[in-house]
Amino acid sequence: MEPKKIKFFNKLSFLTLLVTLFLSFFFFLPFTPITLEASKGFLVSIGSTLSLFFWLIARLGEGKFRIPKDRLIMFGAIIPIIFLIASFFSSSLYSSLFGTGFEVGTFGSMFILFIVFFLSLIHFQTEKRLWYFLGAMFASAIVLVVFELLNIFVGLGRIFPNFFQGVSSGNLVGNWNNFTALFGLFVLLLMFSIEFLKTKKLLLWTEYFLLVVGLLFLIIVNVPLVWVLVGIFSVIIFVYSISIQHAGVRIVHGGDDQKKFPFVALVTVFICLIFLVGSNSIGGFVSKYVSVPNTDVRPSLITTTQVSFQSLKHNPLFGTGPNTFAVDWALWQPEGITETIFWNVDFNSGFSFLSTTLATTGLLGFASLLFFIIILFIRGVQSLRVALQNPLSNYFIMTTLMISIYSWIMVAAYNPNIIMLMLAFASSGMLVGILVYKKVVPVKEFSFLNNPRHSFFAILILMILMVGTLSLTYIYVEKFASVSYFSKGLNYEMTLESLSKSEGMLLNAVRLNKNDVYYRSLSQVYLDEIRVVLQDETISADTLKSNLQQLVVLAEESARWAVKQNPKRYSNYLNLGNVYSSLSSLEVENSYESAVIAFSKAKEFAPNNPSVILAQAQLEFLNGNNKEAKAFIEEALIMKTNYTDAFFLLAQIEAGEGNISQAIKQAERAGEKNPNDQTIFFRLGMFRYSDSDYTGAISAFEKAVILDPTYLNARFFLGQAYQKVGRKDDALIQYNILSQVLPDSQDVKDALNSLSKPSSSIELVKDKDEVSLPTETGNEENL
Repeated sequence: MEPKKIKFFNKLSFLTLLVTLFLSFFFFLPFTPITLEASKGFLVSIGSTLSLFFWLIARLGEGKFRIPKDRLIMFGAIIPIIFLIASFFSSSLYSSLFGTGFEVGTFGSMFILFIVFFLSLIHFQTEKRLWYFLGAMFASAIVLVVFELLNIFVGLGRIFPNFFQGVSSGNLVGNWNNFTALFGLFVLLLMFSIEFLKTKKLLLWTEYFLLVVGLLFLIIVNVPLVWVLVGIFSVIIFVYSISIQHAGVRIVHGGDDQKKFPFVALVTVFICLIFLVGSNSIGGFVSKYVSVPNTDVRPSLITTTQVSFQSLKHNPLFGTGPNTFAVDWALWQPEGITETIFWNVDFNSGFSFLSTTLATTGLLGFASLLFFIIILFIRGVQSLRVALQNPLSNYFIMTTLMISIYSWIMVAAYNPNIIMLMLAFASSGMLVGILVYKKVVPVKEFSFLNNPRHSFFAILILMILMVGTLSLTYIYVEKFASVSYFSKGLNYEMTLESLSKSEGMLLNAVRLNKNDVYYRSLSQVYLDEIRVVLQDETISADTLKSNLQQLVVLAEESARWAVKQNPKRYSNYLNLGNVYSSLSSLEVENSYESAVIAFSKAKEFAPNNPSVILAQAQLEFLNGNNKEAKAFIEEALIMKTNYTDAFFLLAQIEAGEGNISQAIKQAERAGEKNPNDQTIFFRLGMFRYSDSDYTGAISAFEKAVILDPTYLNARFFLGQAYQKVGRKDDALIQYNILSQVLPDSQDVKDALNSLSKPSSSIELVKDKDEVSLPTETGNEENL
């Protein structure tokens, strides 16, 4: 190949990698409900594989490789190899290999991250290219800041609602913890540039602006871990600057020899201290004016360790398989979790990314990451020895080292998304690249065109790698298309036309990516189609029977396929049991027995989850086995003493048996266990109302309205109860409030008119006890 073409493909590989790194910070797909995690995962996967493909073409044309002789490359390559081996010990091979929707922690994600590390090591071996990377980071910070400021003060989501369908968190990075972690890194980079680079005034003021806005974002979200890291690195920057200048070394690139006091670093240290010491009070004050819905939760380090210990007993070397922490959590979650609000959360990761790998990939997977970090630390110490050769080298080495250490701390102490993981691996590669540039790390050259025997095998291996790279690219394109179909298939209405569209989307998703999540969703669509068909009075009896038979088969097959794809995930058996439970009401043969078996398997894989036991109770109740249903409910309540749904299922059984006083007692038990749940007091009020205890009903409805003033159904029946005891003025207040919110509601109009009639109340519809108050601002319930 001609030298120009070789140079072209080398440059194309570098630009592809650089553009991928730059776009990943704010990339999203407009007009689609695809999550940011999936969009960014797709971009990084495609960008890195294409960059590798172009680099391999250049190597094929040049006839030689130039690879740095560094142990970090070997340890980096070991990581995806161990993840690959561990995948074959997984209950779901494909889920461990590539995941459902670009999750981090799969073999595929680790292989992509190794590619990013390797290509960064190859391409960023000059100061000019490091300028490009840091410039890309500053440019991405500007994009993120401009978007976030416009979103806060203008509301881009309200102006262009369909454009930002995939941006559910309110920022372009991911959840707010990931957003804050990234801006913590931006703050440090900006601080380092202000302290160690002499720039033009316009650029300097831009840096100050980004620094101030970045600190404001840290204040608003207020993540303690980020404050700790920013504070520690700010202290290091301050001390480093003072000590080096006192040693007589010029550290400001482009400036004179005059000493410069690191004022920005010192101010940042004080800001971090203030928010660490008074985080609760200051954070509470700030949240009164600006707040973000930061609901990111994770298991504690102790809980994660307990789950990991059980996983290591199963397979100490390779764990339960990459991307299987949700399975581990369901099997071994501590019993005390059932009493918390997170009792039914299937955590996909533990305390941190690093601690999660201990459970999913065993001791070898954990050790591979740990040794990589240790070798990287050694390289960091080596880089400091050459950092002071000149100010520019000092700047590049220190910034790259800082990005690397900051990112890897996040990997060890948090569950970052693909952006922070990508920065961890990319900056690690760049650090080695700088050492290559400074001739600290030697380079080994392999030429394979001079020897025909070597040439044949080298070209064969290169061709295999190129085909493999393109195949991997194709796999990720298919996976992303399946995610797109799946995301669109989840949004449907309860009409045959809408359900048919959703079914088609999910079938397309399944064809491209067969996984249990897609099959579970498909089975639920078929169940909804069954419900709609049963309610359609225009369908003839023969057509109805034919359609039902087909839908029953499809719902069962989809639920069974979910189990086949991941036979150790309890939610697949729970879904299968729920499908059979729904079919049992249609008197489908053997559906009850099949549901019993499915729920038993679900309980085997989630022994501490009371929702499985309650599903068994609901099955028995639907089949008229009240005694067995009560036994299961009591078992669920022993496991979770504040289980609201269990209380009300028991109340429903008691009411069905004519024991209304016992039903009320169960509802009261639920209220005692959950005193801040407005729906409990609304249901309690309905039970008391049906028992003609109107004074007690008023007490319950009033509590529901106090807890949630927008609970319109509670207000309506509060007015009804007021009328029953002759408190017309109080009833009028409730109806007037409802008429302002729902001016077109016929139920409210009838209630107002009834106040002037002798029979001063509207009786509940006795055949189905239903009054529906549609609203977009409050709770809606069909009673």
